[in-house]
Amino acid sequence: MKKYLGGGVTLAVLLVAVLAPWLAPHDPLRADLVQSLRPPGTPGHWLGTDQLGRDVLARVLHGARLALFIGGCTVLLTAVVGGLLGLVAGFVERWPSAALMRIADVQLSFPFILLAMTINAIVGLGLRNIILSLSAAGWVVYARVVRGEVLSVKQREYVHAAAALGVGRVRLLFRHVLPNVAPSIVVVASLQFSQFVVAEAAISFLGFGVQPPTPAWGSMLSESRDFLYVAWWLAAFPGAALALTALGVNLLGDWLRDRLDPKLRV
Repeated sequence: MKKYLGGGVTLAVLLVAVLAPWLAPHDPLRADLVQSLRPPGTPGHWLGTDQLGRDVLARVLHGARLALFIGGCTVLLTAVVGGLLGLVAGFVERWPSAALMRIADVQLSFPFILLAMTINAIVGLGLRNIILSLSAAGWVVYARVVRGEVLSVKQREYVHAAAALGVGRVRLLFRHVLPNVAPSIVVVASLQFSQFVVAEAAISFLGFGVQPPTPAWGSMLSESRDFLYVAWWLAAFPGAALALTALGVNLLGDWLRDRLDPKLRV
């Protein structure tokens, strides 16, 4: 059930994001004050318009493109950086491993969104900086998980046998250890993706992320606060899109965890 529901929702959101320029009925940035605050069902504006007369459907569709782009880039960057650090820390041990874990403990003592928002406020606003701030706050999860997996995998017989045959440490790490750790990285990435999407929306909602008029779900929710009693659709549709995306990716991540973890199939 999780496989089909999560995969179907995730695939649908991905297709909507890719095809947004062709699916959107209007330019998401074009304002028309004459058409402001039109309710859903208005001809030509099926999800209504916002306070500036911009089409809500077009902005939600283009917001999906931005959310998936930020989530994908952040997951890729954190998986590569955190995964490599975890590999090295778990394989070398001694002081590099201890130092990395102490840094991870300090970072984990701060709330994720607060840390990402603080970093973003320091480095500045913008799409690139929000990806970097989320990555700087999220790499630690991969590092801890991968380090723990490496500590277990490197004690297995086939790793000792390869080392006894003279296999170099770098080849041993990437040829024999990494393939057995990769499923854990995939599972963490699938579960982290929705967290990054929601975190980006939260940071944009607070004004530290993607700035208007760029269509982003978080900034759309922020702009709707003054119109909740007269235009409920301004918050309902981007909020529903955000919740549906997070639900689909989480269900897909749960299925991947069940599929890739042999202990859960026993």
